Amino acid sequence: MPKLDDTASAGQTSGDMAEQDSEYLTFSLEREEYAVPIMRVKEIRAWEPVTRVPHAQSWECGLVNVRGAIVPIIDLRKRIGLKTHDYDKHTVVIMFNVRELGREKIQGVVVDELTDVVRFPISSIQPAPQLKKRKSTQFAQGVVEYSGRMIIMLDLVKALGIREEAE
Repeated sequence: MPKLDDTASAGQTSGDMAEQDSEYLTFSLEREEYAVPIMRVKEIRAWEPVTRVPHAQSWECGLVNVRGAIVPIIDLRKRIGLKTHDYDKHTVVIMFNVRELGREKIQGVVVDELTDVVRFPISSIQPAPQLKKRKSTQFAQGVVEYSGRMIIMLDLVKALGIREEAE
């Protein structure tokens, strides 16, 4: 009986699997386009008022209740050092499934607007350029050119300030 990971039965080699396209959700911040793996996205919500937390970082918007779970919301624009922006009808909150210190949790991120869902192979992602005085590049995992657009691959661990377990 073949195992579930037996790619030969599906007519694919391990080389073919490495080149399979992955799906990414793209969104904009100050006319720059960013992408995150769509598998990390739990849901997308319209902006709603939050409960502020005293002494929070400037980029920490506050907390919202999502079906009984208290979810922290951050403003990604402020987090990566871009100019502040008033929230409008295009402003959305992307809810991400994340793992921090061995626990599953949800983290919300405010972005200007959603732009697309795209597919491309991981091999097409190039290393992020190291640009001086560009705080936003410290949160980039890489960049990809897609349909004539330059898309920055967001490093969720760094952008969300997730504390990982020591290995």
